[in-house]
Amino acid sequence: MRVHASVFAQESQDWKSGLSKLELLNVFYIHLDITDANLMMAKDVLAHLKEDGRFIVEIHAVLTKSDDLWPILGDCPISCVYFQAEDLSSDPFENIPSSYQGVKKGLAFRWTSLADLQPQKMESLDALLIMTTIPGKSGGAFPNEAFQVIGRWRRALAGTSFLIDGGIRPEVASVLKILGISNVVVGAHLMRSDNPYQAYLDLLHPDIQVDVQAKHFMIDAKNIAQIPSNCSVWDALEVLDRGGLGMLMVVDQGKCLGMATNADLRRAMLQEKAGNTNRPWWNDNPLSIQSETTFSQMIDLLNRHAMPLNLLPVIDDEEFTGLIHFNYLAHSL
Repeated sequence: MRVHASVFAQESQDWKSGLSKLELLNVFYIHLDITDANLMMAKDVLAHLKEDGRFIVEIHAVLTKSDDLWPILGDCPISCVYFQAEDLSSDPFENIPSSYQGVKKGLAFRWTSLADLQPQKMESLDALLIMTTIPGKSGGAFPNEAFQVIGRWRRALAGTSFLIDGGIRPEVASVLKILGISNVVVGAHLMRSDNPYQAYLDLLHPDIQVDVQAKHFMIDAKNIAQIPSNCSVWDALEVLDRGGLGMLMVVDQGKCLGMATNADLRRAMLQEKAGNTNRPWWNDNPLSIQSETTFSQMIDLLNRHAMPLNLLPVIDDEEFTGLIHFNYLAHSL
């Protein structure tokens, strides 16, 4: 996971000491929240970063007038610019200077705004910043309800770069890895810590109890392919292909009977070809968890079973309620 440090999260306005702290940590990804109130200070920071030349800089602009951003950049190299999207009335990049035409162009949304939007409308974006606290302000707690929204957008826009900002702490970072998030903005946790070295290490390699429950980060059951048990293997294969996750759940009148993957269906086809039709074509006893299983309990369960798993159904009292998908995890470590 890559940490993008929010320099303006310092309790004081001594941003130079903040940059010195990041140098010692070998953190060279800088996130600047630029607002109407700190526009001139941001100009000074950008001039310093241009002269320094070692930092990779991205900007989150929360401005009344988007064009106020361009004059303060001073030709400082920028990797990506995000504009806060909710109050935009026109294309914020319309008047971007020619020297910045090649930067990644992104939008920033509060996670609550994304709940009512369709990901397909954002496919042209280079990058998407999801805010889980108040845009432009440091501090605040990450809401557990945001995990599912982040996961839905991450799955829908697989080719888009994602950045999450707001209340990022080790326990939050652990869950975000499961969702395929590999870039986070870290402010108060790092910049205000008495021991920034330990704070940074905890983000990358957390060794803590994570009590976030599966219901907050699972894929909801309504978004998972389901089929009744009286369907044929061939019907199941067709449904599985349409589902897009390489699996389906077998459900009869609300009761979960099991799960089938590509491997299960392939095995069932071979058995059917050999004349063996006595066994069900699905796995009727998959490893599963409950919706109130915590992240740490889930990891303990996986560690106790010496088998590679990339899917973990969530089943409550024989009712299928969701799915944990681990395909992204290796890319987020």
